[in-house]
Amino acid sequence: MHIALSNFWLLEATGIKPPADTETFTEKSVHEKAEVIRWLKRSMEAAKTARVNLKPGDLQRHVEISGRPATVDGIYLRIVIHANEHMGQLIAYARMSGVVPPWSTQ
Repeated sequence: MHIALSNFWLLEATGIKPPADTETFTEKSVHEKAEVIRWLKRSMEAAKTARVNLKPGDLQRHVEISGRPATVDGIYLRIVIHANEHMGQLIAYARMSGVVPPWSTQ
């Protein structure tokens, strides 16, 4: 849920309104695996759709996030970096627990 809500929050910095139903819960209020996956897919689709719909020059538009200057391009890069950071953490946790990622056995 952290990644899903972060995606919507980051998109909001670019001017994309988050879905109204994101206001009704927190990261810790959704517990069902299927629901978490649904929200994650929904947030990734929102990011992809928003990115595809950008017009020329939009990536260089200046925005602000957490009181700091940024560009729309920087926000989209942050979405990718954030997801990759957590993927790396999950791989490390899995390996520490003896779980071998499927792609490592091929």
